[in-house]
Amino acid sequence: MTLRVHTVLYDGVEDQDFIGPVTALGVVDDVRHSFVTVDGPGTLTTAAGLEITVRTPWSPDHADLIVVPGGGYGEESPVQEQIRRGAVPRALTAARRPGLILAATCTGTLLLSAAGITAGRRCTTHHIAENDLRQQGAIVVGGRVVDDGDLVTSAGVTSGIDLGLWLVERLFGAETAAMAEEVLEHERRTDAWEANRAGDRGRTTRHDPVAEVPPVGDEPRTTEGVTFVNAIELPAERIDEFIHQWRARAALMRTAPGFRDVRLHRAILPDARFQLVNIAHWDSAEACAAAGLNPTVLASVDEARTIATAHPAVYRVAAEYP
Repeated sequence: MTLRVHTVLYDGVEDQDFIGPVTALGVVDDVRHSFVTVDGPGTLTTAAGLEITVRTPWSPDHADLIVVPGGGYGEESPVQEQIRRGAVPRALTAARRPGLILAATCTGTLLLSAAGITAGRRCTTHHIAENDLRQQGAIVVGGRVVDDGDLVTSAGVTSGIDLGLWLVERLFGAETAAMAEEVLEHERRTDAWEANRAGDRGRTTRHDPVAEVPPVGDEPRTTEGVTFVNAIELPAERIDEFIHQWRARAALMRTAPGFRDVRLHRAILPDARFQLVNIAHWDSAEACAAAGLNPTVLASVDEARTIATAHPAVYRVAAEYP
C-alpha cells in the first residue's frame, strides 16, 4: 500500500507542526508526500522564516491523508488569519470523502473546526485553544493524540511527531512504528485515545473516554513515592496485541491523581520468561490502587488476562547506591 499524504501549508505556518508528522511518516518507504496550498503552486514563508516552494496543485482527491498544521494562536495569528480568509476551511470542507483521513497538529485543529469537521467529534489541540474548540462544538479529549476514525488530531507543537508515529502504527503496524521511533530516536511520551473502529490489524479495539477515578484524599506527593511493577508472561505472537491494549490503559492511568509516569519494557531475548514488564511510578500505593478501580481499566485488564499472565506488585525503595 502506498499512502499519499498531502500537508497543507500557508504563510506563517508553524514549522514544527508540519515537520514532525512529515518526518515520522517519511521513515516509511510506502509513503508519498506532497506539500499543498489551497491557492495552488507558489512560495510561502513559515513562522521561522523558511521559504518553501509548493509545486503540487490542491488535489485532495489524490490524497489518502491530509495533514493540517497550526500557526500560532490569537486574533493576530496566521491560523486565525486563514480562518478569517476562509479559503482553507472551505477547501477542507469540500475535500471530505469516504476513505480520506484528516489530521491536524496543534492549532491546525481550529482550521478543521472552522471547516465544520470537528463538531460533535472527539479531538484535541494545544491546551490554550481547548476552550475555543469546545465552544465550537467539539468534544475535547485529553491525550497527546486523539484518533476518531477519519479525524486524527494532536496537542501542542511537538506532538506532531507523535501524531505521525501513531498514524504509522495505525496504517502500517506496531513493528513499523517501533522502527520509526528507533530511526528518529524519539520515544512517544503518551499514547493515542482511539475511538471504536474495526479493521485495525484484524481486530476491533475500544479506547473509551476517561472515566471518573475515585479520589485518593489529600495525601501530599512525597519525593519517594512507590513503584508498580508488573511482569507479564505471554506467547510471542500475542505481544503486539498486548502492547496495543496496554496503550489504552496507560492513556487512562495518566489522568489519575497521583500518577507520575509509566513505561512498558520489552525483553531483548526471545526466551526470557517475562517478555514484557510494566513499570509505573505513583505518589502512593493508595493512588495506584484507586486508579485501578476505574471501570474501563478493570474491563481492559480482564481482556488482557485472556492472552497473558500478570505478576503485579507495588514496591518502595529498600536500598540505594551510591
